[in-house]
Amino acid sequence: MSEQNERWLWQVLIILMLLLFAVIATPTLAQAQESCLQCHEDESSNVKHSVHSFLSCTSCHTDIEDFPHSEGASLDKKESVVTCSSCHEGQITDSYAASFHSKAVQLDSQKSAACVDCHGAHEILGPDNPDSKVAKENIAETCAGCHGQASPGFSQGTEHFKLAAIGEGAPMFYTAKFFIWLTILTVTALVIHIELQLYQNLRTILWERKKGR
Repeated sequence: MSEQNERWLWQVLIILMLLLFAVIATPTLAQAQESCLQCHEDESSNVKHSVHSFLSCTSCHTDIEDFPHSEGASLDKKESVVTCSSCHEGQITDSYAASFHSKAVQLDSQKSAACVDCHGAHEILGPDNPDSKVAKENIAETCAGCHGQASPGFSQGTEHFKLAAIGEGAPMFYTAKFFIWLTILTVTALVIHIELQLYQNLRTILWERKKGR
């Protein structure tokens, strides 16, 4: 058998193996989903209409391996962020990680917003869907879940922006720079003031000692 024919045979075998895996895996995911919905039927409609409808329940609930499973399978805020970040990488996760919401969640805040608080858990819809929690006309209502009477201005901001000198994140970038330099200058001025005061106190002490002689 020539080298070219051997290479062609290996390619055919690899394609057949991939097709076989796809055939085996598809019913497995469907069966897992069906098993979950036997008890969690109330989430069936939400999952079917979600942008994540192609996923299995265990794609997110990775710690569930048995059926029926023990209680306590829901994800806390930290776990949900880790789960979402396993697929949604790049600017989305980077911008969230730099936000106050993320920092508070990492400090175990149960009030700050994780991904599911804004986007939903099982009923996640795209921003172009009028029923989505992150549709432009619904953002203020979504924010009001934590921020009380959120004004319509909440929907005017930009989410998941890149903190850079140009682009949608520019106002926040320069605001952050302003406060960084304001802090540095304030601390520097305070240190200089303290040093001058100590110097003055030292001169006074030395002068009084000299006078006492």
